[in-house]
Amino acid sequence: MKQTRNMLMVMFWGLVAIPALLYVCCEFLGADMAFLAGVTPAPRYVASNAAIFLTLALLPWSLRLFRIPSVHADLVNRKAAALRKWGRLRLLTHGGLLIVNTLLYYLLGFESTFGYLAVVVLLTLPFVYPTMGRCLAETESDSQEETA
Repeated sequence: MKQTRNMLMVMFWGLVAIPALLYVCCEFLGADMAFLAGVTPAPRYVASNAAIFLTLALLPWSLRLFRIPSVHADLVNRKAAALRKWGRLRLLTHGGLLIVNTLLYYLLGFESTFGYLAVVVLLTLPFVYPTMGRCLAETESDSQEETA
């Protein structure tokens, strides 16, 4: 279980580091990535609505992923292997949303919608932080949780 937690921890910090590097490059080093800033309003509108929809649909799904009965049964039965599989999916969902929203924020010339969406994703990251206690708690059965 410790090896699984370590792998998830490396993945978590790697996915957080990518938007952090984008931020440092664009804000402090002066990299100009806003080459899509001149795009006509229609594609910007579509990108904005798609990002809003995907973020608002995938974040709750990702946060509740381990409560889906088939996923929870897999986590209880296969423990570390299932946690590796489903934990990766959960972290990739959060990290992907964070990276995409941060990248679109800078590519479209500081479009505030994407910045706000990235902040919303950042606010949910503590709920998927892979601590050892959380890894153990997510692989326990419901009957053990009810008796405790």
